[in-house]
Amino acid sequence: DAMLSIVPAVTGFAPGAPALAPVLAPAASVSMQERSASIPFLKKPPALDGSLPGDVGFDPLGFSTTITELGGDLNYVREAELMHGRQAMLAVVGFVFPAVFGKLPVAWTAGVSTNPLEAQYQLPPQIYAQVVGSIFIAEALRSRIIYGNREGYVPGEHGLNPGEVFDLGITKSMSPEALQTMKTKEINNGRLAMIAIAGMFFQLQVTGHIYPLL
Repeated sequence: DAMLSIVPAVTGFAPGAPALAPVLAPAASVSMQERSASIPFLKKPPALDGSLPGDVGFDPLGFSTTITELGGDLNYVREAELMHGRQAMLAVVGFVFPAVFGKLPVAWTAGVSTNPLEAQYQLPPQIYAQVVGSIFIAEALRSRIIYGNREGYVPGEHGLNPGEVFDLGITKSMSPEALQTMKTKEINNGRLAMIAIAGMFFQLQVTGHIYPLL
């Protein structure tokens, strides 16, 4: 009986006693960090703020965060991505062109295969020298721009004035929004080409052909 008399007193339901107000836990303030547009279940890396063309917050390994924490910026890695993408786009053309259109009509191509993995070992020494020399000159000129702390440097722009030389002034007359769209298309095509050339390489290496081209 003594125990039963204690229960209503504790619970606030004793006869004539005022009911106790329910005690509610304070609402937890949940801070929702913005999610990556490319991988929604991961948080968006802080350094990828969307200012770069093609930035969709894809950095599952955190390279952009590491670089910025070490005092660097994203210009160098964007430069590297652009150059790899451009080279991959040219490489895709190099894989496809000989099979579709044939070899160049010059004497030294007579004994060179249309298979690019075989052709790289069949080129004359003079061609190798030209390729290596051209790469050396191009990379030396590019490094002066990248490491020269040129004011206003934009990754991928190497002083070739593409608005007048390569596209008949089309990009030069574009609005900033339209130019941003074109840059996004370039980086997206470059990323696609890097994936494509890797697939072409392994397929050609394993099967001996790239159906239906080679």
